[in-house]
Amino acid sequence: MIRIFLFILLFCHLAEAKTWKVSVLYWSMKIEGQVLMRKGLEEETAKFNAKNLDKIELTAYVAGEGRDGIIKQVEQLKQAVKKSSDAIIIQPTDNAALAEGLQLANQHNIPVIAYDQYIVGGKLSGFVTSDNYQGGFDNGNHIDSLFPAKKEIKIVVFEYPQVSSTTERVDGFFDALREKHRRFQVVQRYEAVDPESGKNAVAKFLRDYPEKNSVDVVLTVNDGGGLSVVKELLAKKRTEIKHATFDGDPLSIENIKAGRLTVIDSAQFCAELGRRSIRTLIRVMKGETEIGKVRVPTFPVTLQNVNSYPGWMGVPAETKPVVKPTTTPLKKYPGGNVVFKVGTTPLCPYICEKRPGVWTGYLFEILGEIARQQGIELRLESVPYSRLVQSLQQHKVDYIITPQYLVRYTPDVQVVGSSLGVSFTGALLPKNEDISLVDNNALKKMKVVYSDFGYEGRMEIVERGNRLTGVDVADRMIKMMKEQRADVALGDYNVLRYELTEKDATLKLQPTAMTGFSFFVLAGLQKNPQVEYLGDRINEWFMNSRDNGRLEGILKKYNLSDWRALDRY
Repeated sequence: MIRIFLFILLFCHLAEAKTWKVSVLYWSMKIEGQVLMRKGLEEETAKFNAKNLDKIELTAYVAGEGRDGIIKQVEQLKQAVKKSSDAIIIQPTDNAALAEGLQLANQHNIPVIAYDQYIVGGKLSGFVTSDNYQGGFDNGNHIDSLFPAKKEIKIVVFEYPQVSSTTERVDGFFDALREKHRRFQVVQRYEAVDPESGKNAVAKFLRDYPEKNSVDVVLTVNDGGGLSVVKELLAKKRTEIKHATFDGDPLSIENIKAGRLTVIDSAQFCAELGRRSIRTLIRVMKGETEIGKVRVPTFPVTLQNVNSYPGWMGVPAETKPVVKPTTTPLKKYPGGNVVFKVGTTPLCPYICEKRPGVWTGYLFEILGEIARQQGIELRLESVPYSRLVQSLQQHKVDYIITPQYLVRYTPDVQVVGSSLGVSFTGALLPKNEDISLVDNNALKKMKVVYSDFGYEGRMEIVERGNRLTGVDVADRMIKMMKEQRADVALGDYNVLRYELTEKDATLKLQPTAMTGFSFFVLAGLQKNPQVEYLGDRINEWFMNSRDNGRLEGILKKYNLSDWRALDRY
């Protein structure tokens, strides 16, 4: 009788067990770090399956490299949705091209977990990424320690502004230098993210700066481009240069050991990215719906600690995030009235100036609430985009609201508080136009109009097209598209989304990664003893308003969604 009871009990448990059919979309199996991400993911899956009645069954897709890989993954994501996957895990090849597939998965209530890179334009159940900002901060601290305190460091940056992870690394690096009150000068910037672009960029650098000691430090945003940069610098015997980089490629670690230019490499734990993607999936399987951003620590490899670095397959030591206390004292001004002047370039839906001195927009609402809570007065000053930094440096305003790239490399300007939004390029297209990837290749035979506000001139990648300017640029773009005077209009995604109405049903808005991502931030002069005050209050407001739903309520009025998963905090 007992045996029968146990058999029935076991049968019931087995009947309740579920097999989760999970589509896993990998990027490349030719890049070693990405191969190890897959290895960690599949090892964690096997570990779970061995210990549980519930099972995870993986179906693998591999996109491949380059433009063809992006287009292939767009189709793979749609296939994964059509086959009714229980969940999807993806290492995105592009931050924007996969938006339509993500939205399709959202419509079918299929949870999507991204690792390494983010996807805009839809809802992710989880996002697993290296702590890129902290990695940059560690690099900056180490570089600062290698020079005399009063020396101004001459820096060349090999950047890649198209994705958020690489810009976070750069931001962390320069924030560390500012915190140390280090004088620095960014003498030039180039773009490099892979071996070919690294080789081309360093060739240009060597032509621009042929003399020894003309540059102190070279910062590369990854080892993909950085290894090529180091190889060419060594060939030209530019051994006076100190190199800081990211990723932890074994060849870069060997360069550190041998004293070949590289002095620090903030290494990723590649396998751990895969492991934590599966752990995030398990949380989803157990009923969690919004896990948010999962940060995997990095390891700052230097000559001093290289022997303790466990490699890409290693497990990172857990660290508690440092929460900055909001205790900045407020200077008492004569008469008791506290007034901060904030310079901004009006652009709806961020901040709109209906008429001189009359403002609206989601940032106006947020700043207004903060001012009322703190008993201070914020006076907005309309400042042309090209003169924002100058206005701050000339003390015409106390703060500016600006795209972060404008102040990223400015030594005397400090970003304070949480980011105030994120901007990227949207493509306005006829509803029946089907373009998997909006890039220069796709636009070659199309009549293009564009606005480059907030993109640091990066819209120059549009080889042909008409540039539009003015506060009403979005309305004009929509009108031109409806009148079929253009095939595609490129501009700020949030601005176009805000201006689109139900009357514009013949058009669709598609996110792109053509110009990368730019945070809107609050910035002030570093030497101002009160510079942190307003930033601390912004941190407080966002922390509370994300928890109580107030931020979501404001953003809905402007047809926007929270950018929290992209924020470095």
